[in-house]
Amino acid sequence: MRFYFVYLRLDWLWSLNLFALILLNFLEKPLWCRGYARQACGQRDLYFLGQLPYLNKTESLIYEGLTLVILVIDSFYPLSYEGLNLFWKNTINKLKVLLLFILACDILVFAFTPQPFRVAPYIRVVFLIMTIRELRMCAVTLFGMVGTYLNVLALSLLFLLFASWLAYVTFEDTPQGKTLFSSYGATLYQMFVLFTTSNNPDVWVPAYKSSRWYSLFFIIYVLLGVYFLTNLILAVIYDSFKEQLAKQVSQADFIRKSILEKAFGLIDANGQGYLNKEQCLSLLDELNKYRSLPKTSREDFELIFAELDQSGDFKVTSEEFATLCNTIAIKFQKEPPPSCLEKYPSFYHSALCERLKSFVRCRRFEYIIVSVLLMNLVAVIIETTLDIQNSSSQKVWQEVEFVFGWIYVIEMALKIFSLGFGAYWMEGQNKFDFVITWTIFIGEALTFAFPSKLSFLSNGEWIRYLLLGRMLRLTRILLQVQRFRAFVATFFTLMSSLMPYLGIVFCTLCIYCSIGLQIFGGIVYAGNPTLEETELFDNDYLLFNFNDYPSGMVTLFNLLVMGNWQAWMESYMQLTGSSWSLIYFVSFYLISVLLLLNLIVAFVLEAFFAEMELEKDGEADIQDPTLEGRNRRRSMRARTKGTMVDILLHHMLSNELDGSQNCDQ
Repeated sequence: MRFYFVYLRLDWLWSLNLFALILLNFLEKPLWCRGYARQACGQRDLYFLGQLPYLNKTESLIYEGLTLVILVIDSFYPLSYEGLNLFWKNTINKLKVLLLFILACDILVFAFTPQPFRVAPYIRVVFLIMTIRELRMCAVTLFGMVGTYLNVLALSLLFLLFASWLAYVTFEDTPQGKTLFSSYGATLYQMFVLFTTSNNPDVWVPAYKSSRWYSLFFIIYVLLGVYFLTNLILAVIYDSFKEQLAKQVSQADFIRKSILEKAFGLIDANGQGYLNKEQCLSLLDELNKYRSLPKTSREDFELIFAELDQSGDFKVTSEEFATLCNTIAIKFQKEPPPSCLEKYPSFYHSALCERLKSFVRCRRFEYIIVSVLLMNLVAVIIETTLDIQNSSSQKVWQEVEFVFGWIYVIEMALKIFSLGFGAYWMEGQNKFDFVITWTIFIGEALTFAFPSKLSFLSNGEWIRYLLLGRMLRLTRILLQVQRFRAFVATFFTLMSSLMPYLGIVFCTLCIYCSIGLQIFGGIVYAGNPTLEETELFDNDYLLFNFNDYPSGMVTLFNLLVMGNWQAWMESYMQLTGSSWSLIYFVSFYLISVLLLLNLIVAFVLEAFFAEMELEKDGEADIQDPTLEGRNRRRSMRARTKGTMVDILLHHMLSNELDGSQNCDQ
C-alpha cells in the first residue's frame, strides 16, 4: 500500500502533465508551416495567426518527450501495487498502453522525418478523457446512445431529402430555382442551412418576391423542421441519455454497496454484526490517508460516528454502514472561535458595546447598508457616464466614491467587532465583501495620495478597474433577495454537475480543431485572390481561421453558437474547391450542436428544477416542527449534503432508477 499512497501524493504531477499535454496543442507550430511555407508562421499578420508563441521543432520534441515520460510513469505505476494480472484485467490500462505505443512511434517519426499528418494531438485529447473519470463516464454514456441518435438522424435526413426534393420541383422555373435552387444538391444544401435557421429569410427572398404565397412553403418547413422535428430529436436523445446515465448511476450504487459490504465484513472479523465506536474511528483515521476522499478532522470523527449511528445505540450495523460514503462527505459547521476582544470583558461586554453589537446584528443595520448600496449604485452610474464622456466632473464623483469606501470599511469593522473575525470569515459573502472593500479602498487611497508619483495610478484604465470593482460590490444588493441567493446556490451546483459535459464539448472542439488545421491550415492569407471572393472576406472574418490552434478554437466556438456559421462553410468550400469540405462542418453541427449542446440545455433545465425541489425540501425539513433534537440536526446536515451532485442525479433519475430496480427484482 505504500506505493499506492505515493501514487496518490503525486496526483498533482499527473494532473499537471495532462494540462501540459493539452497546452502543447496550442503551442505547437502548425504542420503546414513546416512544409511548403516554412517561414509562414513568422509572418503572423499575413496569415492572420494568433498571438501565442510557437515552439520550434527541438523545443517541441523536448516538451513532448518530458510529457511522454511522465505519462508512461503515470500509466505503469499502478503495476507496483496492483500486480500484473490485475493491471491487465483493466480495459482502460490496455488502451493506455496501446495509445502510448502509438504516441511514441508518432514522436519518433516526427523527430526524423517531416510528415504532413500527426496523430499526437488526437491521442492527447483521448488520454485526457480516459484519465479523468467524470469525462470517461460521460463519454461512455454518450457512446451508449449512439444507436438512438442515428435513428432520429435517419428520420431527419428523410425529412430533409423529401423537403428538398419538393422545393426543387416546386421552384424549378421560378427566380428561386434559377438562383439558389439551381440543382438538387444546391437545394439540399440551402434547405439544410434553413433547417438551422441561419439563412432565414435570406434563402427564400427570391421566391417571396415572385409570389407572397410561396412564403407558406418555407414557413411550414421551418415550423416542422425547427419547432417539431428538432424538439423531437431533443426529446428522444435526452430520454436515451437519461436511460444510459441511470444505468451508470445504478451500477455505481451496486458497486459501492458491494464494496461497503465487503469492508464491513473485513472490519467485523468476529462476526458480531455491528461495528463499535473504536472500530469506526480507526476506519475514519485510515481513510484520511487517501487523497481522493474528503479530509476529515479528528474533531469531526465523533460527529460522523453519530451520523452513522442512526439508532443511537453506539453500534453501527451493516445497513447504517452503507451510508458511509455520503456521511464522510458531510461538512459539519464548526463553532466560530471567540473574538480576540473577549480578553477584555469589561470593555467588550459593557452596556454600550452590547447595544452596538445588537444594532449591527439586527435587520435595521442591513437595511441601512442596502440604502447605502443603492445610493452607491446611482453614484457609479453617474461616474461611469462621465468616464465615457471624459468629463472633468468625474473627479468629484471619485471623491464621493472614496467616501462610500470609508463607509464600507466602517461596516466591515463593525461586523468584525460584533461577530468576531472567525464568525465573520465563515460567511462566503463576508469574504467577498472583505476582499472587494479592501482592494477598492487601497486603490482609491493610493489614487488620491500619490496621483503623480505612481504613473500606473494616473492611467485612465486604473479608474475603469475601480469602477468594475465597485460594480462587483453592488452585487450585494441582489444577494439580499432570498430567491436570488437560491438561484446562485443552484447555479454553482449545476456548474459542478455540468463540468464533465462541458469538458466533453471542449474535447470535441480540440479534435475538430486538429482536423481543421490539417485540412484548412494555411489557405487563408492576405493576397489570396480566391479569399477575396468569399464571405469571410466580406464579413471581415479573416481572423477566424484554422491557420493555428488558438485561432481554430475561437472559430469553432463561433460555429458552436451558430453565429453566421454558413459563412465559414461556404467560404472554405470555395477555398478548397471541393464540396467534401462540407462534411467537416455538417458533422460538427450534428455532433456538437444538435447532440451535445441540446443535451446540455435539456440537462440544465431538468437539473435546475430538481435542485429547486431539493432546496424546498431542505427548507421544509429544517422548518418541520416534528423534527426535534438529534433528528432535526441530522435533517439539516442531510440538506447540506443534498447540494452535492450525487443527490441531484439520484433525484433527477428517480423514475429511471426505480424502473431498473424493479427489473432487477
